Amino acid sequence: MNDFDQRWQTATQVARQVPAESADLPYGFTTRVLACFQESPAEAWSEVLGALGLRAMFATAFLFAISASFAAAHWYEVRIETPVLENPLSLNPLMEPFSSWL
Repeated sequence: MNDFDQRWQTATQVARQVPAESADLPYGFTTRVLACFQESPAEAWSEVLGALGLRAMFATAFLFAISASFAAAHWYEVRIETPVLENPLSLNPLMEPFSSWL
């Protein structure tokens, strides 16, 4: 821990001694950037939405096809085994407790 603290202190002292760089931009830089920005045409929202909408439509169609194929694979499955519930409770829910009385 002391080794780190010593290295940290020496690094901060060296960083304080470095002269500060000037933040001035080159002559005409701002003007050139603004001129370049004004010359470039803005992209219309219809173009952006058209490109993204087409991609979204293809992604949705792909997901629909995948989910439909999974559903169709299990839809026509032939079941040979007998049902798990032979006597479901929904057919006679109230008579089960009283069946011994009859």
